[in-house]
Parts: sequence; C-alpha cells; structure tokens
Amino acid sequence: MEYYQTENGFAYGKPPVARVVARRSGSNKIIIDHTYVSTELRGQGIARILVMLVVEQAQKEGRSIVPLCSYAARVLNEKPELSALITSL
Repeated sequence: MEYYQTENGFAYGKPPVARVVARRSGSNKIIIDHTYVSTELRGQGIARILVMLVVEQAQKEGRSIVPLCSYAARVLNEKPELSALITSL
C-alpha cells in the first residue's frame, strides 16, 4: 500500500484505509480536521506519517498548521522543532 495526496489531505491504501483530512484556510494556514486509521492497522504509525505529510506540505508552501484534530495536535506538540508551525484560527 502507498501514501498519496487527495483533494482534502492524504490517504493510505486504495481504497483508503487511513486518511488525514486537511484544508487550506486563507493564504497562510492548513487546518487538520481529522485523522482516521482502520482498526486492523492502528498502532503502526500510519496516522503519524499522514500528519507528517501535511507538515511537509505546510513547510513547502510556507503555511502554518491549525491542528483541530487532537491526534494531530499531539504529534505536532511532541516535536519542539515543529512548534513554530502551530497556530490557531
């Protein structure tokens, strides 16, 4: 299975068995709304990789991240080097 970009974030597997739902807000923010991994794949770090794909996208585009999803917020807060990317609405 592979990771790929969708129109509203990133996904894993076809059909998707995991995804992060993210959207652009204005010219300088990406909002992470939700992460989901199917039950049988949980605990393998798939959601973390999906969140980090959004981080890579935000860094490339010069955007900050609004982590409305509690899991995404936890991943971002675990990495001090990402603190400058985190913002609020």
